Amino acid sequence: MAPAARGGGKRNLRAGPGDFLALAGRLSSRRDPPSREALAPLVTAALEALEGEDPLLRPRNSSGRPGGLLDLPDLPTVILPDLHTRAGFLAAALAWRLPLGVGARDADGGRIEPGERPRAAKARTSFGVRPLADLLVSGEAILLCLGDVFHSEGRDAPQRWARAEREYGYGWSLPSPAMDEEMGRALACVELILRAKAAFPGTFHYLKGNHDNVVNEEGNGDHPFYKFAEEGAMAASWFAARYGRDLQDAYRAFELSLPLAARGSRFVASHAEPAFVLGPEDIIEARNRPEVAEALTWTGNGEALPGSVSASLELLLGPRASGARWFGGHRPVPGAYSLRADGLYVQFHNPLKQGLVLLLPGEPPDPDRVVRTI
Repeated sequence: MAPAARGGGKRNLRAGPGDFLALAGRLSSRRDPPSREALAPLVTAALEALEGEDPLLRPRNSSGRPGGLLDLPDLPTVILPDLHTRAGFLAAALAWRLPLGVGARDADGGRIEPGERPRAAKARTSFGVRPLADLLVSGEAILLCLGDVFHSEGRDAPQRWARAEREYGYGWSLPSPAMDEEMGRALACVELILRAKAAFPGTFHYLKGNHDNVVNEEGNGDHPFYKFAEEGAMAASWFAARYGRDLQDAYRAFELSLPLAARGSRFVASHAEPAFVLGPEDIIEARNRPEVAEALTWTGNGEALPGSVSASLELLLGPRASGARWFGGHRPVPGAYSLRADGLYVQFHNPLKQGLVLLLPGEPPDPDRVVRTI
Protein backbone atom coordinates (compact mmCIF):
# COMPACT_ATOMS: atom_id res chain seq x y z
CA MET A 1 0.00 0.00 0.00
CA ALA A 2 1.24 3.49 -0.81
CA PRO A 3 2.57 5.49 2.15
CA ALA A 4 0.36 8.10 3.76
CA ALA A 5 1.93 11.41 4.63
CA ARG A 6 2.44 11.93 8.34
CA GLY A 7 -0.23 14.33 9.48
CA GLY A 8 -2.13 13.60 6.26
CA GLY A 9 -5.31 11.95 7.48
CA LYS A 10 -8.55 11.90 5.53
CA ARG A 11 -10.19 15.22 4.78
CA ASN A 12 -13.38 16.04 2.91
CA LEU A 13 -12.14 18.05 -0.07
CA ARG A 14 -15.41 18.16 -2.01
CA ALA A 15 -16.61 21.69 -2.74
CA GLY A 16 -19.16 23.39 -4.92
CA PRO A 17 -17.97 24.66 -8.33
CA GLY A 18 -18.15 28.30 -7.25
CA ASP A 19 -16.06 27.71 -4.14
CA PHE A 20 -13.57 25.62 -6.11
CA LEU A 21 -13.17 28.29 -8.79
CA ALA A 22 -12.61 30.95 -6.14
CA LEU A 23 -9.89 28.78 -4.59
CA ALA A 24 -8.36 28.14 -8.02
CA GLY A 25 -8.23 31.86 -8.65
CA ARG A 26 -6.36 32.45 -5.41
CA LEU A 27 -3.90 29.66 -6.14
CA SER A 28 -3.20 31.03 -9.62
CA SER A 29 -1.45 34.06 -8.10
CA ARG A 30 0.07 32.46 -5.01
CA ARG A 31 3.86 32.44 -4.82
CA ASP A 32 4.47 31.28 -1.23
CA PRO A 33 4.88 27.51 -0.70
CA PRO A 34 2.16 25.88 1.45
CA SER A 35 2.93 24.57 4.91
CA ARG A 36 3.57 20.90 5.47
CA GLU A 37 0.35 20.71 7.50
CA ALA A 38 -1.63 22.07 4.53
CA LEU A 39 0.04 19.93 1.86
CA ALA A 40 0.16 16.51 3.52
CA PRO A 41 -3.63 15.86 3.68
CA LEU A 42 -3.99 16.85 0.04
CA VAL A 43 -1.39 14.31 -1.06
CA THR A 44 -3.11 11.59 0.97
CA ALA A 45 -6.58 12.42 -0.39
CA ALA A 46 -5.44 12.51 -4.04
CA LEU A 47 -3.50 9.26 -3.66
CA GLU A 48 -6.58 7.59 -2.18
CA ALA A 49 -8.64 8.86 -5.14
CA LEU A 50 -6.14 7.37 -7.60
CA GLU A 51 -5.96 4.01 -5.86
CA GLY A 52 -9.76 3.82 -5.63
CA GLU A 53 -10.59 4.57 -9.26
CA ASP A 54 -13.36 2.53 -10.88
CA PRO A 55 -11.97 -0.51 -12.75
CA LEU A 56 -14.25 0.38 -15.68
CA LEU A 57 -12.48 3.72 -15.91
CA ARG A 58 -9.03 2.38 -15.10
CA PRO A 59 -8.62 -1.37 -15.66
CA ARG A 60 -6.58 -3.22 -13.04
CA ASN A 61 -3.15 -4.63 -13.78
CA SER A 62 -1.93 -8.14 -12.96
CA SER A 63 -1.17 -7.02 -9.40
CA GLY A 64 -4.77 -5.91 -8.87
CA ARG A 65 -3.89 -2.20 -8.80
CA PRO A 66 -5.14 0.55 -11.14
CA GLY A 67 -3.28 0.23 -14.41
CA GLY A 68 -1.68 2.84 -16.60
CA LEU A 69 -4.58 3.28 -19.05
CA LEU A 70 -7.73 5.38 -18.65
CA ASP A 71 -10.84 4.35 -20.60
CA LEU A 72 -12.71 7.64 -20.85
CA PRO A 73 -16.49 7.84 -21.36
CA ASP A 74 -17.80 9.45 -24.53
CA LEU A 75 -18.17 12.96 -23.10
CA PRO A 76 -16.87 16.39 -24.09
CA THR A 77 -13.19 16.23 -23.17
CA VAL A 78 -10.78 19.10 -22.59
CA ILE A 79 -7.07 18.23 -22.74
CA LEU A 80 -4.35 20.49 -21.31
CA PRO A 81 -0.69 20.04 -22.28
CA ASP A 82 2.32 20.33 -19.96
CA LEU A 83 1.51 22.62 -17.04
CA HIS A 84 5.01 23.58 -15.76
CA THR A 85 3.81 25.48 -12.67
CA ARG A 86 1.01 27.28 -14.58
CA ALA A 87 -1.70 27.23 -11.94
CA GLY A 88 -3.30 30.16 -13.73
CA PHE A 89 -3.69 28.10 -16.90
CA LEU A 90 -5.38 25.26 -15.02
CA ALA A 91 -7.61 27.74 -13.15
CA ALA A 92 -8.59 29.39 -16.46
CA ALA A 93 -9.48 26.00 -17.95
CA LEU A 94 -11.67 25.13 -14.96
CA ALA A 95 -13.49 28.46 -15.35
CA TRP A 96 -13.76 28.16 -19.15
CA ARG A 97 -17.27 28.02 -20.58
CA LEU A 98 -17.31 25.57 -23.47
CA PRO A 99 -18.36 27.57 -26.55
CA LEU A 100 -21.87 27.38 -27.95
CA GLY A 101 -22.21 26.01 -31.44
CA VAL A 102 -19.12 23.79 -31.26
CA GLY A 103 -20.59 20.31 -31.39
CA ALA A 104 -23.16 20.93 -28.66
CA ARG A 105 -26.38 18.98 -29.07
CA ASP A 106 -29.81 19.46 -27.59
CA ALA A 107 -31.91 16.80 -25.87
CA ASP A 108 -33.27 15.50 -29.20
CA GLY A 109 -29.76 15.03 -30.59
CA GLY A 110 -29.94 18.01 -32.94
CA ARG A 111 -26.82 20.07 -33.43
CA ILE A 112 -26.84 23.50 -31.76
CA GLU A 113 -25.65 25.89 -34.44
CA PRO A 114 -23.65 29.08 -33.74
CA GLY A 115 -25.90 31.70 -32.21
CA GLU A 116 -28.60 29.18 -31.26
CA ARG A 117 -29.20 28.47 -27.58
CA PRO A 118 -29.89 24.97 -26.25
CA ARG A 119 -33.39 24.31 -25.01
CA ALA A 120 -33.00 25.09 -21.34
CA ALA A 121 -35.52 22.57 -20.07
CA LYS A 122 -34.01 19.63 -21.92
CA ALA A 123 -30.40 20.46 -22.76
CA ARG A 124 -27.97 17.70 -21.84
CA THR A 125 -25.06 20.11 -21.41
CA SER A 126 -25.26 23.87 -20.90
CA PHE A 127 -22.46 24.77 -23.31
CA GLY A 128 -21.39 28.37 -22.97
CA VAL A 129 -23.41 28.82 -19.78
CA ARG A 130 -21.70 26.76 -17.10
CA PRO A 131 -17.96 26.67 -16.37
CA LEU A 132 -16.04 23.46 -16.94
CA ALA A 133 -15.72 22.90 -13.18
CA ASP A 134 -19.53 22.74 -12.97
CA LEU A 135 -19.62 20.15 -15.76
CA LEU A 136 -16.99 18.08 -13.92
CA VAL A 137 -19.17 18.02 -10.81
CA SER A 138 -22.25 16.91 -12.76
CA GLY A 139 -20.32 14.29 -14.75
CA GLU A 140 -21.00 15.99 -18.11
CA ALA A 141 -17.40 16.61 -19.18
CA ILE A 142 -13.82 15.42 -18.68
CA LEU A 143 -10.67 17.44 -17.98
CA LEU A 144 -7.45 15.59 -18.83
CA CYS A 145 -4.01 17.06 -18.05
CA LEU A 146 -0.87 15.70 -19.71
CA GLY A 147 1.48 16.10 -16.76
CA ASP A 148 4.68 18.02 -15.96
CA VAL A 149 3.61 20.17 -13.02
CA PHE A 150 7.18 21.07 -11.92
CA HIS A 151 9.91 23.26 -13.46
CA SER A 152 8.75 26.55 -15.00
CA GLU A 153 9.37 27.12 -18.72
CA GLY A 154 7.82 30.58 -19.25
CA ARG A 155 9.51 33.77 -20.37
CA ASP A 156 10.94 34.57 -16.94
CA ALA A 157 11.92 30.98 -16.09
CA PRO A 158 15.54 30.95 -17.36
CA GLN A 159 16.45 34.02 -15.28
CA ARG A 160 14.76 32.67 -12.14
CA TRP A 161 16.50 29.30 -12.50
CA ALA A 162 19.85 31.06 -12.98
CA ARG A 163 19.32 33.06 -9.77
CA ALA A 164 18.25 29.94 -7.90
CA GLU A 165 21.30 28.01 -9.08
CA ARG A 166 23.59 30.77 -7.80
CA GLU A 167 21.84 30.52 -4.41
CA TYR A 168 21.87 26.72 -4.38
CA GLY A 169 23.74 25.38 -1.35
CA TYR A 170 23.56 21.63 -2.09
CA GLY A 171 20.71 21.01 0.30
CA TRP A 172 19.63 24.65 0.61
CA SER A 173 21.92 25.57 3.45
CA LEU A 174 21.56 29.17 2.23
CA PRO A 175 18.35 31.18 1.74
CA SER A 176 17.05 31.16 -1.83
CA PRO A 177 14.28 33.65 -2.62
CA ALA A 178 14.36 32.59 -6.28
CA MET A 179 13.91 28.90 -5.50
CA ASP A 180 11.21 29.64 -2.92
CA GLU A 181 9.32 31.55 -5.61
CA GLU A 182 9.84 28.78 -8.18
CA MET A 183 8.60 26.08 -5.81
CA GLY A 184 5.79 28.32 -4.59
CA ARG A 185 4.56 28.53 -8.18
CA ALA A 186 4.94 24.78 -8.65
CA LEU A 187 3.19 23.86 -5.42
CA ALA A 188 0.27 26.18 -6.11
CA CYS A 189 -0.27 24.15 -9.28
CA VAL A 190 0.33 20.89 -7.38
CA GLU A 191 -2.26 21.90 -4.80
CA LEU A 192 -4.83 22.67 -7.49
CA ILE A 193 -4.20 19.27 -9.13
CA LEU A 194 -4.47 17.40 -5.82
CA ARG A 195 -7.65 19.22 -4.85
CA ALA A 196 -9.22 18.69 -8.27
CA LYS A 197 -8.47 14.96 -8.19
CA ALA A 198 -10.05 14.62 -4.75
CA ALA A 199 -13.03 16.84 -5.65
CA PHE A 200 -13.77 15.40 -9.13
CA PRO A 201 -12.26 11.88 -9.02
CA GLY A 202 -14.18 10.50 -11.98
CA THR A 203 -13.90 13.49 -14.32
CA PHE A 204 -10.54 15.14 -13.58
CA HIS A 205 -7.47 13.20 -14.65
CA TYR A 206 -3.76 13.97 -14.62
CA LEU A 207 -1.32 11.82 -16.61
CA LYS A 208 2.29 11.39 -15.58
CA GLY A 209 4.94 13.36 -17.45
CA ASN A 210 8.72 13.12 -17.37
CA HIS A 211 8.96 16.12 -14.99
CA ASP A 212 6.73 14.33 -12.46
CA ASN A 213 9.76 13.03 -10.58
CA VAL A 214 9.96 14.81 -7.23
CA VAL A 215 12.96 12.74 -6.11
CA ASN A 216 14.89 13.21 -9.39
CA GLU A 217 15.12 9.43 -9.65
CA GLU A 218 16.86 7.26 -12.21
CA GLY A 219 14.46 4.34 -12.47
CA ASN A 220 10.75 3.48 -12.80
CA GLY A 221 10.94 4.86 -16.33
CA ASP A 222 12.28 8.21 -15.06
CA HIS A 223 15.59 10.04 -15.48
CA PRO A 224 17.11 13.01 -13.64
CA PHE A 225 16.24 16.28 -15.34
CA TYR A 226 18.13 19.45 -16.23
CA LYS A 227 17.48 22.22 -18.78
CA PHE A 228 18.01 25.81 -17.63
CA ALA A 229 19.84 24.59 -14.49
CA GLU A 230 19.96 21.42 -12.41
CA GLU A 231 16.18 21.72 -11.96
CA GLY A 232 15.55 18.11 -10.99
CA ALA A 233 18.20 17.96 -8.26
CA MET A 234 17.38 21.44 -7.00
CA ALA A 235 13.62 20.80 -6.72
CA ALA A 236 14.15 17.39 -5.09
CA SER A 237 16.54 18.69 -2.44
CA TRP A 238 14.37 21.77 -1.77
CA PHE A 239 11.28 19.57 -1.27
CA ALA A 240 13.10 17.26 1.14
CA ALA A 241 14.56 20.19 3.10
CA ARG A 242 11.21 21.98 3.37
CA TYR A 243 8.81 19.05 3.95
CA GLY A 244 10.88 16.02 4.97
CA ARG A 245 11.51 12.74 3.23
CA ASP A 246 8.30 11.07 4.39
CA LEU A 247 6.09 13.64 2.64
CA GLN A 248 8.39 13.55 -0.37
CA ASP A 249 8.01 9.75 -0.49
CA ALA A 250 4.23 10.09 -0.22
CA TYR A 251 4.17 12.55 -3.11
CA ARG A 252 6.42 10.22 -5.10
CA ALA A 253 3.88 7.43 -4.49
CA PHE A 254 1.24 9.76 -5.95
CA GLU A 255 3.39 10.31 -9.06
CA LEU A 256 3.98 6.59 -9.57
CA SER A 257 0.23 5.91 -9.18
CA LEU A 258 -0.69 8.24 -12.04
CA PRO A 259 -2.02 6.84 -15.33
CA LEU A 260 0.15 7.19 -18.42
CA ALA A 261 -2.36 7.29 -21.28
CA ALA A 262 -6.05 7.83 -21.90
CA ARG A 263 -8.24 6.65 -24.74
CA GLY A 264 -11.59 7.98 -25.87
CA SER A 265 -13.86 7.06 -28.72
CA ARG A 266 -11.58 8.49 -31.44
CA PHE A 267 -8.43 9.63 -29.69
CA VAL A 268 -5.57 8.60 -27.43
CA ALA A 269 -3.54 11.00 -25.29
CA SER A 270 -0.28 10.75 -23.37
CA HIS A 271 2.45 13.11 -22.26
CA ALA A 272 4.80 12.13 -25.10
CA GLU A 273 4.61 10.30 -28.41
CA PRO A 274 4.75 6.50 -27.96
CA ALA A 275 8.32 5.41 -28.60
CA PHE A 276 7.27 2.01 -29.90
CA VAL A 277 4.05 0.11 -30.59
CA LEU A 278 1.89 -0.23 -27.48
CA GLY A 279 -1.36 -2.09 -26.95
CA PRO A 280 -3.81 -1.78 -24.06
CA GLU A 281 -2.23 -4.54 -21.98
CA ASP A 282 1.21 -2.96 -22.31
CA ILE A 283 -0.06 0.34 -20.88
CA ILE A 284 -2.20 -1.29 -18.19
CA GLU A 285 0.92 -3.13 -16.97
CA ALA A 286 3.12 -0.02 -17.05
CA ARG A 287 3.73 -0.06 -13.25
CA ASN A 288 5.55 -3.34 -13.79
CA ARG A 289 7.19 -2.30 -17.07
CA PRO A 290 9.38 0.80 -16.69
CA GLU A 291 10.19 0.82 -20.39
CA VAL A 292 6.51 1.54 -21.11
CA ALA A 293 6.45 4.46 -18.68
CA GLU A 294 9.57 5.83 -20.33
CA ALA A 295 8.09 5.32 -23.81
CA LEU A 296 5.07 7.49 -22.96
CA THR A 297 6.88 10.28 -21.09
CA TRP A 298 10.39 10.76 -22.50
CA THR A 299 10.17 10.32 -26.29
CA GLY A 300 11.77 13.26 -28.07
CA ASN A 301 10.92 14.47 -31.56
CA GLY A 302 12.20 11.99 -34.11
CA GLU A 303 12.92 9.28 -31.51
CA ALA A 304 9.77 7.13 -31.95
CA LEU A 305 10.04 4.06 -34.13
CA PRO A 306 8.32 4.52 -37.50
CA GLY A 307 4.68 3.47 -37.44
CA SER A 308 4.43 3.49 -33.63
CA VAL A 309 1.48 5.90 -33.49
CA SER A 310 -0.59 4.32 -36.27
CA ALA A 311 -0.07 0.77 -35.01
CA SER A 312 -0.77 1.77 -31.40
CA LEU A 313 -3.99 3.54 -32.43
CA GLU A 314 -5.10 0.36 -34.20
CA LEU A 315 -4.41 -1.76 -31.12
CA LEU A 316 -6.02 0.69 -28.69
CA LEU A 317 -9.06 1.76 -30.73
CA GLY A 318 -9.72 -1.09 -33.15
CA PRO A 319 -12.20 -0.10 -35.88
CA ARG A 320 -12.50 3.39 -34.35
CA ALA A 321 -8.87 4.12 -35.29
CA SER A 322 -9.88 5.41 -38.72
CA GLY A 323 -9.61 9.20 -38.53
CA ALA A 324 -8.40 9.10 -34.90
CA ARG A 325 -5.55 11.19 -33.50
CA TRP A 326 -3.01 10.85 -30.70
CA PHE A 327 -2.58 14.06 -28.63
CA GLY A 328 0.53 14.91 -26.63
CA GLY A 329 2.89 17.59 -25.42
CA HIS A 330 6.43 17.12 -24.03
CA ARG A 331 8.28 19.19 -26.63
CA PRO A 332 7.33 22.84 -27.22
CA VAL A 333 5.73 23.91 -30.49
CA PRO A 334 6.09 27.42 -31.97
CA GLY A 335 2.41 27.94 -32.79
CA ALA A 336 -0.85 26.24 -31.85
CA TYR A 337 0.25 22.70 -32.75
CA SER A 338 2.59 20.57 -34.83
CA LEU A 339 1.86 17.30 -36.59
CA ARG A 340 4.08 14.24 -36.44
CA ALA A 341 3.74 10.56 -37.40
CA ASP A 342 2.14 11.31 -40.79
CA GLY A 343 -0.33 13.71 -39.19
CA LEU A 344 -1.61 11.24 -36.58
CA TYR A 345 0.26 12.72 -33.58
CA VAL A 346 -0.87 16.22 -32.58
CA GLN A 347 1.68 18.00 -30.40
CA PHE A 348 0.23 21.15 -28.81
CA HIS A 349 2.43 22.27 -25.90
CA ASN A 350 3.29 25.95 -26.29
CA PRO A 351 4.65 27.22 -22.93
CA LEU A 352 3.84 30.82 -23.90
CA LYS A 353 0.15 30.19 -24.71
CA GLN A 354 -2.85 28.73 -22.95
CA GLY A 355 -3.58 26.20 -25.67
CA LEU A 356 -5.89 23.25 -25.15
CA VAL A 357 -7.84 20.62 -27.05
CA LEU A 358 -11.64 20.35 -26.99
CA LEU A 359 -13.00 17.01 -28.21
CA LEU A 360 -16.74 16.54 -28.61
CA PRO A 361 -18.71 13.30 -29.07
CA GLY A 362 -19.51 12.62 -32.69
CA GLU A 363 -17.08 15.24 -33.97
CA PRO A 364 -13.86 14.30 -35.84
CA PRO A 365 -10.63 15.12 -33.94
CA ASP A 366 -9.42 17.47 -36.67
CA PRO A 367 -6.62 19.57 -35.11
CA ASP A 368 -7.75 22.71 -36.95
CA ARG A 369 -11.09 22.42 -35.16
CA VAL A 370 -10.15 21.04 -31.77
CA VAL A 371 -6.97 22.94 -30.81
CA ARG A 372 -7.92 26.23 -29.16
CA THR A 373 -6.38 29.05 -27.13
CA ILE A 374 -8.14 30.47 -24.07
